[in-house]
Amino acid sequence: MAVLQTQLYRLHRLESLRSPSTLNLLLATLAGMAAPLSVYVAVPVSAGLIAGGMAPAVVVSFLFTCPLIDPNLLVLTYGALGWQIAAARVAAAFALGLGAGLLYRRYGHHLPLDPPPELSGISGRHGSAADKRSFRLALWKQAWFIVKIFSISLLLSAAIKALVSPQFINAALGDKGQASVLVAMVLGIPFYQCGGASIPIMRALYELGMSPGAILAFFISGPATKLPAMYAFREGYGLRFLAAFLTYTLAGAFLAGVLFNLLY
Repeated sequence: MAVLQTQLYRLHRLESLRSPSTLNLLLATLAGMAAPLSVYVAVPVSAGLIAGGMAPAVVVSFLFTCPLIDPNLLVLTYGALGWQIAAARVAAAFALGLGAGLLYRRYGHHLPLDPPPELSGISGRHGSAADKRSFRLALWKQAWFIVKIFSISLLLSAAIKALVSPQFINAALGDKGQASVLVAMVLGIPFYQCGGASIPIMRALYELGMSPGAILAFFISGPATKLPAMYAFREGYGLRFLAAFLTYTLAGAFLAGVLFNLLY
């Protein structure tokens, strides 16, 4: 996070990024899909970009896309659930990210982005002993978090297979109608911890009969309703922007899930 913020000034020099052109929205969406950033990292980065003069609509496209897909999640999804669901995640992330930027370009004057100054601060100090200690501590915490979350997810997936009957999954989540998509969106609130850790759980449910559209809806709604993500949006851009983000993303999750069930 610190490394990213200290390098943002290089992007600030690109005058073309100050324009909310459709091309810039497209590039920001693709950048969000390629960047392996969680929301609580993407929000401070986006604040730095805004402080540097980047068009808010461009930042919105980047920010809304980041939680939905990245190269690691794409590979993991392909390996666990097949190319169809992996491709659907990519298509949904692209459509939602680009759509968010287009909507903000048209209506963003009703919801200006005004992050607090301390969120976008860019420090020029590097190489001190304190910085190195902070980096090692952050690296250890991140490694422990990943091990903990993935271990819990594997235990949950094993418990689901052992305790939940295929008949129950088929009844609640196997139907390709709207109800299964809505149920999956609700499940995303307590069960989605991080992108990679949720994949074993979805694989277990998929093998028990969960519909593809319900899985896609879970993958979209889960990142939006994580408490760290909502807190990051609240602290960075306020309650109104958080409400807009949740409304847009959950509506997109529902539409994407229903459409994928119709096409799959």
